[in-house]
Formats: sequence, C-alpha cells, structure tokens
Amino acid sequence: MSDVGVRDRTRSVVPVLVAALSLVYGIAGLAWLLGADGYAFGPVPPDGERLSLLAQVPDRVGAGLIAVLGFLGVPAAIAHTRTEWSTTAYRPLLGFTAVQVLVFGLLAPSVTVVIMTGYLLVLIGLPAGVVWLVVGAWRQPATRVLLIGLVVVLAGLEVTTGIFDWAAFREVAVGIGGVPAKVGTTPLFVTGAFLLGCGWAVLGVRGLRSARGRCLRCGRPGANWTRPESARRWGFWVTIVAALCPMPYALLRMTWLLPNPIGFDADDLNAEPGIKLFGLGLGLIALAAGIVTLGLIRPWGEVWPRWIPVVAGRPVPIKAAVVPGAAAATLLLVGSASLIGLLWNPEASLGENLLFQLVLPFPIWGAAVGLATAAYYYRRRTACTSCQQA
Repeated sequence: MSDVGVRDRTRSVVPVLVAALSLVYGIAGLAWLLGADGYAFGPVPPDGERLSLLAQVPDRVGAGLIAVLGFLGVPAAIAHTRTEWSTTAYRPLLGFTAVQVLVFGLLAPSVTVVIMTGYLLVLIGLPAGVVWLVVGAWRQPATRVLLIGLVVVLAGLEVTTGIFDWAAFREVAVGIGGVPAKVGTTPLFVTGAFLLGCGWAVLGVRGLRSARGRCLRCGRPGANWTRPESARRWGFWVTIVAALCPMPYALLRMTWLLPNPIGFDADDLNAEPGIKLFGLGLGLIALAAGIVTLGLIRPWGEVWPRWIPVVAGRPVPIKAAVVPGAAAATLLLVGSASLIGLLWNPEASLGENLLFQLVLPFPIWGAAVGLATAAYYYRRRTACTSCQQA
C-alpha cells in the first residue's frame, strides 16, 4: 500500500465524526436505560407499530445495546486511524465494525428515514427542480415548446380536477406544521443512527481495503467485473431494472387524477385535497427518479444537456451521480427491512401481498440502484490520484 494511501487514511475526518456521533448515542442510550423519556427505537404510538427492527426487543434492552455500542464505538472509530495493524490484529476491529453497521445501519433505522427524504423532496426538491429546469429549458427553442405544452397540460388538469385548489396547499401546510409536535425527536435519532451506520460502513470498507493491501481511495487492484468494459455490460441491465422499479408506485399515484383511482376511493381523496396533492407529488418524485436513473447509461449522464442552466455542455462530475445514487440505494435497502414487515399482511392473500411488494419493491430497487451506481463509477473513473492505477 502506498504512503499516499496511508496519509489519506490518517487525515480522514470520518473516524473522528463517527467517534463523536457514537459518543452522542452512548450518552443517549445510557439516559434511556436510566429511565429518560424519548426512546427513539421502540413501538410507535398510538398503534404501537414497530417500524424499527430494534423495536422487536424490549426498550431497556435496545437502550442498553445503543449505550454499549455507542461508548465502545468511540475508541473503535479512533482505532481506524491507526496504520500499523496487521491483518490478523485487524480482524477483531473489522468484526466490531460489522456489528456497528448491523445495529446502527440496519436494525435501528426504519422506513421513517425514507419517508422523511420523500417529504423533503416533495417540499423542497420538486419546486426547486422545476424552477431550475424551466429556467434552463426556456433557453432552447425545442424545449421551450415542451414547456408550453406542459403548461397547457397543467391548466387542463386544474380545469378538470381542481387539483391545485388553495385549500389543498393550506391543508399540506397545516399538516407539516403539526409534525414536530407529533413525532418529537424520534426522526432525528433515527436519521442520526442511519448516518452513524453509514459512517461505520465507510470505515469498514476502508479497513477491508487496508487489510487486503489495496488502495484506500479507490480499492484497486479490483476484480475483473470492476473493469470498465465489464461494468458497461452488466451495468446496462441493472440500470434498466433500477429505472423500472419506481414506476408501479408512480403510476399508482397518477391514477389519483382519474375518476376511479386504483386502490383508493375517489370521494375519500377528494375530501382530503392536501393528501391528494402531496401523494401526486410523491408520484412525480418516483417518476423523476426512474428517468434520472437512466442517466447512468445515457450520454446526458456524462455531459450536462444544453438546457441545463449554468453547467450546460460540461462533463458531469462522477460524484454528482455516485453520491446521490449511493445515498438512495442505502436509504432504500435500510428502509426495506421494516417496510416488508409493514406491508406483508397475514390476513391478505398471497397475491395481494405480492402486489404490495411490487408497488414498493424497496429491496430490489435499492440493490439495483446500488449496482447501477457502482457500474457507472467503474465505467467512468480515471487513474487514482493516490495509487496512480488506472
């Protein structure tokens, strides 16, 4: 392993951040163990839904586990900055790191993290994305025609469905305003656990690379399937799967615009205009996610299209696709564990349960997005600045 790789590892801020966040959870776990209110990983009132897998054990057991792993995680994270480990001596640390990833990355988080992300995308990402794209698209004659057509379609929807009624926007605003009082600090701790699990996963990957004598920055030398020509072949098919996965959910939401929506009563939806509007927003996010995923195998995923403002015509930085893709894949996989249990109804038929899983295929979707992102990275990465390998 090169000296540059050692310096990269020693100067990394990830172990320090992981140690600091581990200390926070160690203190919080101890407080919950001693009787403090606000335990974030138990059954969710008022129905007692067990969103987190950690909710399957008693609260005191979960709190104790959080406390122990949190306090022990401080020296363990700092130990990842050490560069003199032999392969044999490093194995216990890697094993402990795997436990941390399992608990904080899989058992403690829940589909709550995915829900929060979806809500933020609807509230912030969707309006910002629309404005950004409209500003850029108006600069090109061809896309200008598409924008005018889109305005006509939206006007037609308003006339026929009244979906953009101000009452709907007001209902959404009231609902969002009441969220903090209902959920308290639980989403913060759940999201923090997810981030801590991701941090431990990064340390684990770097540790494995170190133990195997590979470059800490890029992981080279890698297996044959990581070579660009190989990644191009298998990456095409997993990208297609990843793009198709959100489409059933998006189409289901779009039926809310029809007189007879699938799976819902039209009168109930019309009585809740805010829910209807927000649900359609989630459907648009899912539709956009599928389209954007195709960029991992299309030219516009490597060079910004001409109608994108500011960056038009410039190469797309690899991180601009890899970071969001990796984050999305991780979110979907983490949310899968609790979502499958919630969607699988013992009283429903096998066909109905499979249909629910098809509408939200988080396990397949998360795995496909992760593999598609990896293929994009392997196909586009250049020579490593640390090990100089291509």
